[in-house]
Amino acid sequence: MDLSIRQLKVFITISQLGSFSEAAKALHVTGPALSLIVKSLEQNTGFRVFDRTTRSVRLTPAGRAFLPQAEQLMTEYRHLIRTTERIRQKRAGVVRVVASQLLSCTVIPPACSRFQNQWKEIEVVHVDAAFDRIQELLMRGEADLGIGPERFCDPEILSTHLFSTRLNVVCSVDHPFARRESVQWSELKGESVILSDRGAAPLLVRDAGYQVKFERIYDVGHYTTALALANENKGVVVGSNYSRNLIKPFNLAMVPLTEPETLRKIMLYRNRRFTPSPAAERFAEHIGRLLSELDHTGAP
Repeated sequence: MDLSIRQLKVFITISQLGSFSEAAKALHVTGPALSLIVKSLEQNTGFRVFDRTTRSVRLTPAGRAFLPQAEQLMTEYRHLIRTTERIRQKRAGVVRVVASQLLSCTVIPPACSRFQNQWKEIEVVHVDAAFDRIQELLMRGEADLGIGPERFCDPEILSTHLFSTRLNVVCSVDHPFARRESVQWSELKGESVILSDRGAAPLLVRDAGYQVKFERIYDVGHYTTALALANENKGVVVGSNYSRNLIKPFNLAMVPLTEPETLRKIMLYRNRRFTPSPAAERFAEHIGRLLSELDHTGAP
């Protein structure tokens, strides 16, 4: 059986109007063309759907039984068309986003909320992960997009700049740096630098203009652990603007790093082998602006 949407539409229209001629006018087809469509429908179903005389058109018993199913199918078809249009216009769908742990507990949730307030039919599924895990999920196709600081990555991973954020030294309020308006990178020589991601160490050397080798690295694995240790004067942390809210529970100061004044790039990552969904494209179009706005204020 090979029923077409056109056949069902003609059948339903004739049933509603009770006239072939009126249905032909409503559907903008000729009478003979309408009759041929009904004939092909009856051939496909294997039963007559109308009893037709020169004065009236009536549904056969089989036609009456068939009509509710045809109407339900047409309703589902119209819903499919509307859904297809929303997807085509990037107004519906699901986007799976994996982001670095620090971004995930600061600016990603409010940015996603703002996005979904505007695009209510797009569902954002957000997962936090270390950078190696971000690459892994993208490589396996288990995430559509990744968001994290600039890192060296697999050639299959395509990166796009979202926004840049200033780097600061985070230290105890009892530390000499805390009373300063700014701190030069070269002044970090001899300081214990607490990292939550050892992979960031080579980038710090670059950020410092290769003035500091950062030989005293204290790797702890979690940013909040690094902040707690800094609070106890066990070292200093290099932190981005968007981590400002996280230092509030601790007795810490955040002071801009200068000479050079460094901006850390936050990147959008995706697997170049996979075509992004329309929902993912829409998210990618807007998330950079939303994240940048949140980073400027340091708060949602």
